[in-house]
Amino acid sequence: MGESGAIFRVFGVFWGEGGRLYLWFMRKGIKYIIAGVCALGLSTLVAQDLVSVRPLNIPKMWGMGVNVRHFGYDAALMMEQPGLRAVKTQQLWLGVMKDPREMRVLNERLPGSTSFAIERVTHNIALRYQWGRSVILSDRQSRGDVGLRLNASVQAPVNYSWPLYVWLYQPAPLTDGYTAVAYDPAVHDVGLVGGTARYGLGFSQGKFTPGLGGLVSMQAEWGSYRNVVSRLVLGFGVDRYVKKLPMWHRPEMNRNFFPSVFVTFAVGFDYGQRQTVYPTP
Repeated sequence: MGESGAIFRVFGVFWGEGGRLYLWFMRKGIKYIIAGVCALGLSTLVAQDLVSVRPLNIPKMWGMGVNVRHFGYDAALMMEQPGLRAVKTQQLWLGVMKDPREMRVLNERLPGSTSFAIERVTHNIALRYQWGRSVILSDRQSRGDVGLRLNASVQAPVNYSWPLYVWLYQPAPLTDGYTAVAYDPAVHDVGLVGGTARYGLGFSQGKFTPGLGGLVSMQAEWGSYRNVVSRLVLGFGVDRYVKKLPMWHRPEMNRNFFPSVFVTFAVGFDYGQRQTVYPTP
């Protein structure tokens, strides 16, 4: 029960019903995925010797990726250029930032209402540039092999936050309706909020917040041919911003440190045409 006699339906997960599967995966399912990836990679490692340190004349490989992490989801463009002892990696990620504490509700007493997040006052997107190195633990020698790599990267995230607008119900006689306002729980009666307004509304009023971070990950790769690569990546990363991001109305709920487990799915991730030329002995 909310203010003004409002009755709320609580969704309880920050991505709606689909978020239940994600939260279960982050809490329980990820250990099974990690075990499976390690088993596949190590099985290939047992069947062959570790790759010797040698320079490879390999053109740059471009790819695309998507991932899911504890604080949102991202899409990326990436490039690889193998060096003398490790593969040089560069990635540019753009994604939406979420908070697992977010709770969405629906005011069932307002006509045509949609769900909104209680006390969430900004939208947040983040641009991340990553630069790192991948060590090849197990190389793919044929179509049936699974390669295994260990990656370490530093990243420079920049967050952009802008006001979150909601539809505020105006109960005027004969002319009642909704008005889009920048949400302020201290001013606006939550019982009169009829949902979140257009996502890009108020975008020009936002502010940038830079930060610094890093990550480590285990990468399993496979493909039908040597020059076509698909990957599944499991890792852990951290971002620290220069100040707390203003996601919430209550300052004590805001944070500037974001540790997260992330999973990059193989579908559409990091594949591209490459031609491998080994140096002459």
